[in-house]
Amino acid sequence: ETVAEILDFVRELDSRKIRVDLPENPPIFDICGTGGSGKSRVNLSTALAVKLSKKFAIAKHGNRAASGKVGSFDLIERAGFEISDSPEKVRENLAKKNLAFVFAPAFHPSLKNLASIRAKIPHATIFNFLGPLLNPVNLTAQMIGVSNPTILEKLAEVAVELGKNAIFTHDSAFGLDDVSIGGETIFAEVRDGKIRSGTFTPEDFGLARVADFSEISGGEVERNFEIFEKMLAGTTNRAMRDFLEINLRVAEEFFVKFQK
Repeated sequence: ETVAEILDFVRELDSRKIRVDLPENPPIFDICGTGGSGKSRVNLSTALAVKLSKKFAIAKHGNRAASGKVGSFDLIERAGFEISDSPEKVRENLAKKNLAFVFAPAFHPSLKNLASIRAKIPHATIFNFLGPLLNPVNLTAQMIGVSNPTILEKLAEVAVELGKNAIFTHDSAFGLDDVSIGGETIFAEVRDGKIRSGTFTPEDFGLARVADFSEISGGEVERNFEIFEKMLAGTTNRAMRDFLEINLRVAEEFFVKFQK
């Protein structure tokens, strides 16, 4: 996909979505990923959303699994969180809990007929890249994990054209749409229409690298729910704690730049 193609898709779908009107203050953020890594992984962004909501207003936009085993909303439903499937519920949950799980299908009716088709495609498609850019809430900024490194710079260019503030990250060690605990993270930060790109490692945050992906891998819904609960309680293994920690710190460092 080219930058122009992604941009045209986003603009067209954005014009069709159901919007959530909210005041500009306080700032509102999202944290999500494109998926598509093809690996049995944990739902890290869901745990991050809960953790980050202690300091920031989070409107996490997502769906059930499309090409992977467990989507963010598969886990959210299992954990018993209220799903925000209308503008009223988004506003209510942000006001009461500082956290809204924004269920994408409820706000993008034009995509309804594509859901069954996507479920049959065993790999990521352009729709993986579009979803994170189509939050119905007018966000202040967001962190977006990208599983395909070749698309990262393209999405950053798209964000510039759309006037969005976002940091895109790719785990070059394990090929995940997260900040890496296994090696180098490639990033592109978009802020006020400018792109700053680079890399960093766990050592830059005083953390040790995880050598084996199995230490941070996930599984089916029940397995991921168990890990999710332990993440929130701080009782996972060291590798999983550090995986959560490095992603949390990168998100916090970016989001705080937009706090007034």
